[in-house]
Amino acid sequence: MTTLDGVLQLDAVADELVHENFTCDTRDHEDHTFCGIMFDLACETERPVEYIEISSVHVRGALGPMTVWTTPGSFSGKHETEEAWTKVYSETHARSHNELVELRLQSPLRLKPGERLGLYVHSALPGDEGIVYDNCRRSISYHDPQFVVYSGMAHLSYRPFGTSGFWGRPWRPNREFVGRVSYGVRWKMWSPSVHAQFPLGFREAVRTVLMGSRRTESLLYLLQDEIILFTFNKIWWNEWGTQMGASSTGAAAPSAPPAASASSSPYSSPYGHSFFGHPFFFGGAGGGSSSGGCGSSSAARGSLASSVRRLLGDSEEEEEEDEMSE
Repeated sequence: MTTLDGVLQLDAVADELVHENFTCDTRDHEDHTFCGIMFDLACETERPVEYIEISSVHVRGALGPMTVWTTPGSFSGKHETEEAWTKVYSETHARSHNELVELRLQSPLRLKPGERLGLYVHSALPGDEGIVYDNCRRSISYHDPQFVVYSGMAHLSYRPFGTSGFWGRPWRPNREFVGRVSYGVRWKMWSPSVHAQFPLGFREAVRTVLMGSRRTESLLYLLQDEIILFTFNKIWWNEWGTQMGASSTGAAAPSAPPAASASSSPYSSPYGHSFFGHPFFFGGAGGGSSSGGCGSSSAARGSLASSVRRLLGDSEEEEEEDEMSE
């Protein structure tokens, strides 16, 4: 939480634990059944995600005694190292060859952007019908704008992490998880410090409103910067679309007007507008806060001024970044 003054505060994330729930269904070609499947899950996104939270997996097959295990990073190189894993589910289920059965984890698994974990779903039912899985048809089994399910390897032993199977080595590489993963997303709330992580439309909206608040003929001029930033902090991240890069038209963003200096500001307002050169903003001539002010400290007002300057002056920097990405 970022403090702008004694009253208005910007939330880093929204209050709800998880704002949206998603369900990913992987392809099901009914290729194989056996005892287990190991694969990786990842949070890979350009969107302003604080973290995703995986709550359950759904599988089908003969089932029986089911366990789910997780390891940080990846399952690669750990498939026979039980001590590298943490058990997050253990229950016995009746067979269900046609309908997916939910295995709700004891505690949700969190992934921040750029993080990855290994998941191991295992049936201790003797035989070869415990869990349905597929042959690998591509390295990524499922992906959406913030979540990825990778292919993995199947396990042919009814003992978790067992080193012997029906036909020698119990591991079969290039296999895919069949089923469903339920997860939720906790989104970041906008603030100057995460401005660059928000979609293009949101960034342009912030800049446009701040530019309007610098014009005496605009009603936005009556608003203090603290109020404007506080308002944007409460707006949903995709209110102006989800496009993260340069606009499809290729049009350049409007150039920002130069910030007025403290000695030459043409603006004055009876409302205590927090403009760069205004006495209210810097606590200069006029005796600090007006009756309309929020009582910010000089340090807080200086930090706010710096944040607003960056928001108004980032057009050229963003254009250069977009050109480099192309």
